[in-house]
Amino acid sequence: MSATRFAFYGRVSTEDNQDPESSRAWQLTRSPALIEPRGGVIVAEFFDVDKSRSIPWQRRPHASALLAELRSPDREFEAVVIGEPHRAFYGNQYGLTFPLFEHFGVPLWVPEVGGRSTRRTRRTTW
Repeated sequence: MSATRFAFYGRVSTEDNQDPESSRAWQLTRSPALIEPRGGVIVAEFFDVDKSRSIPWQRRPHASALLAELRSPDREFEAVVIGEPHRAFYGNQYGLTFPLFEHFGVPLWVPEVGGRSTRRTRRTTW
């Protein structure tokens, strides 16, 4: 059985004097802990620095690149794992973004959920 190939998405804002490298490192550490026991491996990274979580995904450079990759039948990943949902999503962004993952058949995994996310996940877990 071959490994499921994942893209990792994370984000850090430097307005609170957060260190981008250490933030990336701890978010990236959480993701393999979730996916590796289930045969997952991270093959691509998308990480936005100095972008507020209130900015929509389409206006964050790496989040928008990830969304663009969803459309590609030749993308190098089959699923996406979020490093930390509070950094990735704000307000109604999960509800607006999740349908794109569903449409392109790309599962979205979140540590707080313990695995694959669903349309109802946002309201019930974080």
